[in-house]
Amino acid sequence: MKRTIVQEGAAALRAAARNVPPENIGSPELTTLINDMRRLLANEEHGVALAAPQVGESLRLFIVSDKALQREAQNSPDSTKALSDDSGEPAPGKDTRPPAAARRPPATPYQVYINPVLLKLSRERSAKHEGCLSIRGVWGIVQRAEKATIRALDEHGREFTRGASGLLAHIFQHEMDHLEGILYTDKALEVFTEKEDAQRSADKGRA
Repeated sequence: MKRTIVQEGAAALRAAARNVPPENIGSPELTTLINDMRRLLANEEHGVALAAPQVGESLRLFIVSDKALQREAQNSPDSTKALSDDSGEPAPGKDTRPPAAARRPPATPYQVYINPVLLKLSRERSAKHEGCLSIRGVWGIVQRAEKATIRALDEHGREFTRGASGLLAHIFQHEMDHLEGILYTDKALEVFTEKEDAQRSADKGRA
């Protein structure tokens, strides 16, 4: 069956996703899922990331597009930091032990994050403009941490840890919410339609 991006109301969007069994990484089934997600994301003009629950698969996996990575590299390059850095706080209930073999993922299009763990969020937060491919025609404002550190496996089963700021940190938090069955509208300070969003932008332009 051809996969599509599911919309609000789909059961997978409200379930806590399961870890991908290590023995399944690199399997034909998981490779097909990742390729399907890449194909779907490539067709979305404004899409920058996609989580497996958004295609109906309740698995702890998400991908980030090359568009997002290029924008992040231009604006605020991400970096890997020691977990002892006191500029942030551990994500509640998460494992904060340093990984055995931390490394940056390769700089390739559509980075894959399998069984990701959010290790740390910065204390500094700001209101972010946010949308979702599974909630069409609606936008919102969500408070997000400015920096985030995540540990995951790539599509070959290799572990890496990545710290990010700006857009990529924002993406990490949005996608990790998807893996917990949380939609950004659950956290939004304000939600508005595309028409209302366009009007807001026009009003700002006239200010």
